[in-house]
Amino acid sequence: MDHVIEELRKALPPVFAGTSLGELTGGAIHWPTIQNRRALRQIPDECFVRSGPRVLVIRDKFLDWWGTTLSEARQPGTPRPRRQRAEAAA
Repeated sequence: MDHVIEELRKALPPVFAGTSLGELTGGAIHWPTIQNRRALRQIPDECFVRSGPRVLVIRDKFLDWWGTTLSEARQPGTPRPRRQRAEAAA
């Protein structure tokens, strides 16, 4: 997971408008979802700062938190669901 975080550290500016998060991450992180998590206090307040009405994201603090939400795409030992065969039409 560290390589994903490091690539974002290289690509994102140190501070940026939250509303540009989706565009800057190629849609990987959705700003409305982040806003919901902020409202539920699931993201540390120090990841953000206000500039008038705008919410700014502090890249490094945000990515430190976001990295904790990542997991491998395939979980070892997790069986794939079996496909059900379509019954033949009579």
